[in-house]
Amino acid sequence: MRSAVSIAILAALLLTTPGAAQQTELDGSIWTRFETRDITSGAATTFTWMQSRLGAAMTFSPLVRAYVRVQDSRRLGEEIGLGDTSADRLDLQQGYVELGTPGESPVWLRLGRQEYEVAFGRLIGIPIWSPVSRAYDGLVAAMSVGTGSRLHLFGFQITESTQTTNADDSYLFGAWGQVPLSDAQTLHLIGVHDRDNAVSQTARTTLFSQLDGRGGGLRYRAEGGIQVGTVEGQDIVSGSLLAIYAAVPWGEDNRGILGLGVDRYGGNANPGAGESAGFSDLFGRNHRFLGFADLFTDPRANLDGRGLLDVDVRVTWQLRSDLQLRGDYHHFRLNDAQGFVGAKLADEIDLQLWGQVLEGLDIRAGASWVGAEDPLVDLGRTAGDQLFGYLQLSAGFWGGAPGGRPR
Repeated sequence: MRSAVSIAILAALLLTTPGAAQQTELDGSIWTRFETRDITSGAATTFTWMQSRLGAAMTFSPLVRAYVRVQDSRRLGEEIGLGDTSADRLDLQQGYVELGTPGESPVWLRLGRQEYEVAFGRLIGIPIWSPVSRAYDGLVAAMSVGTGSRLHLFGFQITESTQTTNADDSYLFGAWGQVPLSDAQTLHLIGVHDRDNAVSQTARTTLFSQLDGRGGGLRYRAEGGIQVGTVEGQDIVSGSLLAIYAAVPWGEDNRGILGLGVDRYGGNANPGAGESAGFSDLFGRNHRFLGFADLFTDPRANLDGRGLLDVDVRVTWQLRSDLQLRGDYHHFRLNDAQGFVGAKLADEIDLQLWGQVLEGLDIRAGASWVGAEDPLVDLGRTAGDQLFGYLQLSAGFWGGAPGGRPR
């Protein structure tokens, strides 16, 4: 599949007007993040990440564009020595060709290595917190369907067995429909199939829906999904997700937002022979939903299929137009606590300051506290209570970068 992608990209470039691009826009960014984590009864860790990027968006004609971005991501001090120039963390982070204009052309295609996000990023998202982010090799096609509705079709190859680092092929395919129900409501209908051709095969289908709406100052999001098929050679049971989030403005000039959310991941402590329980987030943006302490990167795998209930209370305050203070309280519980004295997993408090502190300089600073209960420790998610702190400073110019400044 990667060979086909490379050939298609080359063919698209050959079809463009020979010579230099009509317009080229550069973008670049660099950020560094200090992190420290202290775990009761466990080891403390402290390190600093650095990410550097340089990209170029090229316009060849009104309907043909290309984008290339290289990235270097590393922990400071991980090199062999001061003279190490191996650039072992340097990579092509994105490289694709676009045909058509997003949101305007009847059909729009993007082919190559690319970042991609579906709806609010619950299943497939762009994790801007990650030092290496996430990019997919494949094709995205979008087309207009009726008045105001759009349909996205996508197909990606995650791994290829011909590569020495991967023993098997794995793929991700799907469709995403956006249907405006009114000026204030949008319905998202999503179907995703992920497949891993290992001996213990995964062939999993996820059906998902999301409703976004607003009215009278209230903003809300409701989500629901099921997963069926097999994961690692076992049949999926109790593969369900229900979630709702609502927020209202408060304070002077509505500078604050008060939100409440509930996420319920289905689970079963005792699935039958040849069965595996729980709902997986696949390639989602976990921090948006389950806290910054990274207790649950995949609720199905992290909790042995027992399921998760998360109640999230959120408060934000706009210090100024480009600088925000945010606080989250998460209460985590097991859906199926059979074998444990109680269902409570942990309480988590996240405090965060993010936005622009100076023109051209962004900050993302925060601290998290986790009060862990015995089930969380017994399931191997932590050795005890946690304190997690970070300070990230970033500078950049966004030029033709897709999506502009990351948020």
